[in-house]
Amino acid sequence: MRIAFSINGEGNGHFSRAVALAEILRDRHEISFWAPEHLGKELRERFPGSAVHRIPYFAFVQNGFSVDYPKTIQANAGLVFGFFRICSRIVRELRQEGVEALVSDFEPFASRSAKVAGIPVLQLNHPGVVLRTLSFSPQALIARAVSRFMMAQSDRTIICSFFDGDVGPILRRELRERAIENRGHVVVYLKPLYRELLLPLLDRLGRDRFKVFPDPKADYAEALATARALVAPAGHQSISEALALGKPVFAIPVEGQFEQELNARKLRETGFGDWSDYRNLEDRLPEFLSELGGFERAIAESRGREPGKYGASCRDETSLAADLVEHFCVDSQRRPEWKRRPLLASMLFNGLY
Repeated sequence: MRIAFSINGEGNGHFSRAVALAEILRDRHEISFWAPEHLGKELRERFPGSAVHRIPYFAFVQNGFSVDYPKTIQANAGLVFGFFRICSRIVRELRQEGVEALVSDFEPFASRSAKVAGIPVLQLNHPGVVLRTLSFSPQALIARAVSRFMMAQSDRTIICSFFDGDVGPILRRELRERAIENRGHVVVYLKPLYRELLLPLLDRLGRDRFKVFPDPKADYAEALATARALVAPAGHQSISEALALGKPVFAIPVEGQFEQELNARKLRETGFGDWSDYRNLEDRLPEFLSELGGFERAIAESRGREPGKYGASCRDETSLAADLVEHFCVDSQRRPEWKRRPLLASMLFNGLY
């Protein structure tokens, strides 16, 4: 069976999940990818026999430590107006490739194109977890509206999350295959904006106890697998990878990005770690480091519990996620309603050929 993965290019989590699942499924299926240009090179290296097609993506614009919503709207306006043209091209590519099912990670172009082409769509992502969270803040309302737009036209949805998810953390092969140790160091992943803010604090806390990334001379997967804890932005993938390896996390969310703020709050609520905005790092990071034992115990207790729907999970559930994708592929062959094309959209798109 030929399966396509379509990948959102905002952040690294979408890419990591798609790669982890495709590495397992390629033994049983032919795999193709629709992904932003900056992901193409690595996809071709990892999957030399797979076709990789280029798609655009919607991106946040950040102003300092916060999301700049007016500039974000302005930067993405061209994609909104070009949506029909972009999807028309993808419909042709999907048909030429002979794709029979599509797995989308929060990616709106290929998923809509697949439905026009009569191809079943599975939406497997983390950001959709905001739809399961009751909040009426402006950021929450925006996040829910964005999620509904990005996840439209799916036949089945699976939320991957260490909290409130259908499946827990999904790990890349290079992390799943590492021997897990605790050598006492703390991995710190810094975006450029945070380096000036955090590096002096790390010096005061004892620089030798930290391994700072990105570092082209060091192996991040090896450092994380042997770390005691992780300090990183509040993106879900980096958090869930660390938790699945038994490492507490200190998260620094981008202000105004509700999903990251939610991830950070859930870290504290579950007892798996803590968080701070950039203003309070001087106080909160030392407190986190002094309380690592309690976070480690909470993670260990979670890993020993039976999994439950919409619960908290620190287990590596990559195999379970791959099984769920496999079940979707099997079901897609016997669910003719998933292959029905929206009449109006089909007429419009077909008129271009």
